[in-house]
Amino acid sequence: MYFNWDRDTIRWYTNSEKYTGFFKKLAEAIAPMVADCKTLCDLGCGLALFDFEIAPRFDAVDCLDINKAALSAVSERAQERGIDNIHTLLQDCDALSGAWDAVYMSFFGSRELDRYLPFCKKLVAVVAAASNTELFPKRGRGFTRNTDGDTREYLDTKGIPYALTTMRLEFGQPFTSIEDAAHFQRTYAPYASDGEIDTFLAQKLVKTESAEFPYYIPREKSVGIFELKGGLV
Repeated sequence: MYFNWDRDTIRWYTNSEKYTGFFKKLAEAIAPMVADCKTLCDLGCGLALFDFEIAPRFDAVDCLDINKAALSAVSERAQERGIDNIHTLLQDCDALSGAWDAVYMSFFGSRELDRYLPFCKKLVAVVAAASNTELFPKRGRGFTRNTDGDTREYLDTKGIPYALTTMRLEFGQPFTSIEDAAHFQRTYAPYASDGEIDTFLAQKLVKTESAEFPYYIPREKSVGIFELKGGLV
């Protein structure tokens, strides 16, 4: 999903994690892969929801992104929770410098993972699999995303060894109202017509027993978790 971080997109994404625990479960799966690592850099961190789950296992976690709104949200969340080992870096990954035990990438930069191997001992990248379930009309999507199959093909072609773990986790979107759900659709599917959005919501939106989030679009998200050996000793 393409993110232009603002008040609404931050709220929706945070609410999705709150309702589904997606990044908590992802962190539990990845923790053994980075058990011997003390420092972590999350490239294109966004709201760094994964990092808040994995941070207790590290001495330092650097969250790097080019979006000031996202990084401000990360800093505020860390301060509210009294977490002092999460640090934000406003920086383009193309100008990356530094050294970490582990580099983590989630739904970002998976087309050229080898670019970031010189900066770490281990690289872990979470890449979405091709899926038939969506949160908004597919025709309205304004971008083409990379898949775990694309990443496998790229790494195999370049002869780069890797380990791959696949998972399926619930990562749908809760809403506070039907109007909230419609606003979400128009934000993420700007090319879809009102009729397409209405039809999509009629087919996908379900009622819940949650007072906070009475409506929900279910989605089981398939991901591939790639582990690569970095260039640092």
